[in-house]
Amino acid sequence: MSAAQRKHQTAAILVIGNEILSGRTREANAYLAAQQLFERGCRLSEVAVVPDIADSIIGTVNRLRASHDAVISSGGIGPTHDDITMECMARAFDVPLIEHRYIVQAMTEYYGEEGLNDGRRRMSRVPQGAHLIRCEKTIAPGARIGNVYVLAGVPSIFASQLEVILDDFGGLAFHRMEVEVCFPESTFAAALDRIQQQFPDVEIGSYPGTFGIKPCGKICLSSQDAEQLESAHRAVQSLIEKLQSA
Repeated sequence: MSAAQRKHQTAAILVIGNEILSGRTREANAYLAAQQLFERGCRLSEVAVVPDIADSIIGTVNRLRASHDAVISSGGIGPTHDDITMECMARAFDVPLIEHRYIVQAMTEYYGEEGLNDGRRRMSRVPQGAHLIRCEKTIAPGARIGNVYVLAGVPSIFASQLEVILDDFGGLAFHRMEVEVCFPESTFAAALDRIQQQFPDVEIGSYPGTFGIKPCGKICLSSQDAEQLESAHRAVQSLIEKLQSA
């Protein structure tokens, strides 16, 4: 098996936090991860958002890790009572939650003995057997257990931790092409469907908008097969040119 074949080809993202579901915080981490995974050639096929409820977290991560090569979680690994992600991951994998010696030592050196309060000790706990995910943005690492990567919810820290793990993901690179349109979707929907059927290995999506009162938008195509993508792109361009000349 080649190095590329050993990398995760499919992934899901698990976003954890009441603040996302209540609308208090705009979710940014799944958006960033989706972009990065696309560029790496890893297919992101699901984003799940769950509250800070243990049964929801455990049930969802177990479902996702069984159906994807890897799961990336975001949120719930801080120092407060509602940061229960590490505990839930330990329960999902049926292992103890332990204070990791390295994290305790690093925090003690950074904050001093008096600065290592209960909240910071809480951030030193990871599932037994987990591998730490260290980054430059925080002294408190994320963790990997099995095929689940447990990352922070703070966007700057999430981005830094994500950068550390990205080499575990990837396959054939995805390519993307776009065609601008200035017609209502209804005028080309049937023809676009026929093109999609002709090129099943190319993902084709239509994204409408308006320019003043005039319809506009883009047809976006993506695929890991560059040759098929180019052929599908030409077919869509031909379709739009025929509409323009009609």
